[in-house]
Amino acid sequence: MALGAGLLAGSSALAQEKAICDNAQTTIEIGECVSREYKKADAELNAVWKQVMATFKNNDYMPAEDLKAWKDTLLASQRDWIKFKEEDCDAVGYEWYGGTGRSNAVVFCLLDHTTARTKDLKARFLER
Repeated sequence: MALGAGLLAGSSALAQEKAICDNAQTTIEIGECVSREYKKADAELNAVWKQVMATFKNNDYMPAEDLKAWKDTLLASQRDWIKFKEEDCDAVGYEWYGGTGRSNAVVFCLLDHTTARTKDLKARFLER
């Protein structure tokens, strides 16, 4: 369990919300578990993103060209966020340089960022 606890301590908000891979005992088990969790989180983000994009419908308070500009700007910011997430988590890997937990730390980072982005999009667009 010390392996999992060490990796969880290295990940931010998500580790505080719930213990991930509590039963995993080895680096390999932790890696497999957190990879599954990340895939689930990424699928949820993609589903939420589709819901967010569906909110951009013609309305009576914003001209169509401004609505399109807003949607295009949000899409560009999402692409930038994906690049940030990937590069930031690659940088996390260097913090674990030479360690067996390096790849797991990267995936925990991806999971943290993805979960936070999903929460943000839900709050901004779907939970009003």
